[in-house]
Amino acid sequence: MNKIYIKLVLSLMPLLSMSQGYQFGIVHIENYDFKIVAIPDFDATENTDISDIGFTLVLPAGEANVVTPLGLLTGRTWTVQEFDASFLTSIGLGDNTKDVFQFNLPPGQSLITHSSGELIDLVSFQISNAPTSEDMFFLLNSDPIAIGASGVLDSFYNSDIDGAGVGSGTVDYFSGIMEGMDTFIFSETLSDVEYSLLENMISVYPNPVTDYINVSSTLNIYKIELYNNLGQFILKSNLTHIDLSFLETGVYFLRVYYDDKYSVKKIVLR
Repeated sequence: MNKIYIKLVLSLMPLLSMSQGYQFGIVHIENYDFKIVAIPDFDATENTDISDIGFTLVLPAGEANVVTPLGLLTGRTWTVQEFDASFLTSIGLGDNTKDVFQFNLPPGQSLITHSSGELIDLVSFQISNAPTSEDMFFLLNSDPIAIGASGVLDSFYNSDIDGAGVGSGTVDYFSGIMEGMDTFIFSETLSDVEYSLLENMISVYPNPVTDYINVSSTLNIYKIELYNNLGQFILKSNLTHIDLSFLETGVYFLRVYYDDKYSVKKIVLR
């Protein structure tokens, strides 16, 4: 009888472990600033160990891009890879109307505790070029594009939640997209005219830059931050004439803070 009981418990363990999970959601911060959160359906009173996480966002085909991704889980670095509409159609995926952006947090360790329904901040980012129509939404694992990509574009949340009493090791606890947080309609942001007016009030020059970058504006600029194209923080300054000659060539992003907002400017260092 004991052997039968043990076999029954072992057979049920995978089902018990997957009864706990995390859904993803889009949170609009302001303007074209967003963050992605994970929402657990259980309490974890002891540390859970987050390994790697991934998901894919869909944007209308065109110039709208994801810029300056910033990891919100204890400073871990996220990567973002774009697969545009033309590339997708060239391999027989999509209908040439969607660009997709794959976010990935490589394997590592982040120990957190949480309550059921709590929003866990994963990564923040900005959408460039101020789209004012169509939507941004998660690519579902059941979408033909995701299926055709053989798992490369799937959402997942790999974590070891032994501390919560499960004892299953590192497992994918992704349980879907939170209803009501799956899509953002761009017409809900600033109008194109309002946004363009603000953006045009900030000038960054020269661009491309070789040594010093200048920031000019009639707005009250109080801080400037520089990030590389992986979203890693480089420097902070309250000056509008900044020496960048010590950096390697490549693409960088300036966050120009004014009033209670900020604008992101892409620069190229040569």
